[in-house]
Amino acid sequence: MVAACVWLAACGWPAMRSPPLDPGQLSSIGGFPDLTDPPGGAPSRWDAAVIVAIEDYKALADRPQARAVADAWYHYLRRTRKLSGGRITLLRDDEATPNSIFAAIELARWQIGKKGTLWFVFIGHVGGGKPDRYGDLWLAAARGLLDAESVVPAELVLSRIGHGMHARGVAVLDGCLPDARDGRPEAGTRTPAFPPFTVMGPQDVIPDIPFSPQIGTPTLASELAQTIARMHNRLVQFRREPVDLAVFSSGLGPRCTERLPGTAVPALSYLVLGALRGWADRNGDHTVTAVEVLTYVTTVLRALAGTPPAPRPSSYGVDLALARDAVEAGPTVIAAKPPVSAVVAVKSGHPEPIAWTSDTMIGIDRGWFRMGCPRRGKGCEADEKPARRLYLSRFYLAPLEVTQAEYQRCVTSGLCSAPDAARCFVWTSDEFKRGARLPEPLTRPDHPVVCVTWHQAQRYCQSLGQRLPTEAEWERAAVGQQQRRYPWGDAAPTCKRAQQDDCGEHTRPVGSHPAGATPEGVQDLAGNASEWVFDWYARDSYRDMPRHDPSGAASGVVRGVRGGSYYDSAQTLRSSYRYGLNPDSSFSTVGFRCAR
Repeated sequence: MVAACVWLAACGWPAMRSPPLDPGQLSSIGGFPDLTDPPGGAPSRWDAAVIVAIEDYKALADRPQARAVADAWYHYLRRTRKLSGGRITLLRDDEATPNSIFAAIELARWQIGKKGTLWFVFIGHVGGGKPDRYGDLWLAAARGLLDAESVVPAELVLSRIGHGMHARGVAVLDGCLPDARDGRPEAGTRTPAFPPFTVMGPQDVIPDIPFSPQIGTPTLASELAQTIARMHNRLVQFRREPVDLAVFSSGLGPRCTERLPGTAVPALSYLVLGALRGWADRNGDHTVTAVEVLTYVTTVLRALAGTPPAPRPSSYGVDLALARDAVEAGPTVIAAKPPVSAVVAVKSGHPEPIAWTSDTMIGIDRGWFRMGCPRRGKGCEADEKPARRLYLSRFYLAPLEVTQAEYQRCVTSGLCSAPDAARCFVWTSDEFKRGARLPEPLTRPDHPVVCVTWHQAQRYCQSLGQRLPTEAEWERAAVGQQQRRYPWGDAAPTCKRAQQDDCGEHTRPVGSHPAGATPEGVQDLAGNASEWVFDWYARDSYRDMPRHDPSGAASGVVRGVRGGSYYDSAQTLRSSYRYGLNPDSSFSTVGFRCAR
């Protein structure tokens, strides 16, 4: 690759001081600024971090300067974000084993505050990535994917970063394989989706707590044991709750960029850290967001790449505010390729757009709410009573129903089965007729998918690492903590708020009724298409419902359906209205949305 001439305007490039953790320095940095000096910024003392740096590989090419950049991350977290030393674990070379990495992550998950951010930075080689999966983190002794002691699946790491009692998680996966040919897996990784929670060890299992053998006369010991069991159950559930997650990786295949051009310095981790110090703050609000970080990193790497293919770092997640009061201007990067003599300023525009995979799901925070017929409600049915005060853990819900186009992509990929039109009960304006021709508007790509069974809906969600929402979760999203009569409030339904029986004979494109959205932005919970939920349905299920995270009976005959559809009247669009259908059947009025 033709080397780019690089100038960095208005920076003094101070000599790199040796960090107390490592004698190495950022040599051959090619004029890029030192990152050891602490910048300004708002502290976040309740964060926790795990930093892994593999510089000396036994069987693969080394990663020069990995330890020095990791030390720069340590200093940033200690001096700028004011984390105590006990909240940061730094593992280098042979110190990093699968056991030590997961132990450090578990320690961080215990230490972190509920409003804190859990940081994970890996600098080494990453391989095995595909467009639909994360790759693997290769440790110092790595020789191949079958070497379980020196290869860590990134998805297992992200499973821990992305779930817990904390509010946010950020992961930086900096690395490619030095050569993706000769039978090696493809270099780098993509960040395709939110990683599902994976049970890994005793910390995820609720132990059997012995109870008193006395029957009929509860003893103090048995009551204490039951209390401990409930507390432990809640603690384990908290640690499995999803969090807002942002993941950055170096890219995949020939676009995977491992080093800053002209240097030996790991590119992604260096530039992300610089971005957090303020380099990425182009709008001058002194707040650096995840998308700003990706835009900055991609712009710099593309400007300095020299020859195609242009680098394409990959990012997934929520556009979190990652740093506040970030005031360091950083270098003004200007590049020109020889033999051009004129200096060409790097521009933010590029023929290829920045690739940010956004997590659009809406988070519903943990807390109490009242499920069932509201006290001020009229016309409630028997299966909506008695109203119960329930506690739900944090969960996420899709803002829109799954569309025909989205479901068809799953069918094309082979992960889902096509709806069976011959078995679908279709509303013909007079009756539900099995196998009748589905009206053309219901087949349009942006309309909610219908004529899917409960099993097909659940399988689709599972293909994304998600699931169907429970009845309690669905109703919590619809009624909020104020027990709204409808998702938007107590005002009566109109055709602006919901697609119902007097608004047309078919569905509308998803998201066509923003006036009917919940305050959090979840749309079409009333009208358009009714929605499968996870639970088995029973008329009296509210009478014995658990107070914490209920998910319905273990078995039943019909599965729950919520929300009303274009077929339903205003009376049945109430948020507490419920009924059940055969999970093996499908209907032209019933679709679904996913949760996690």
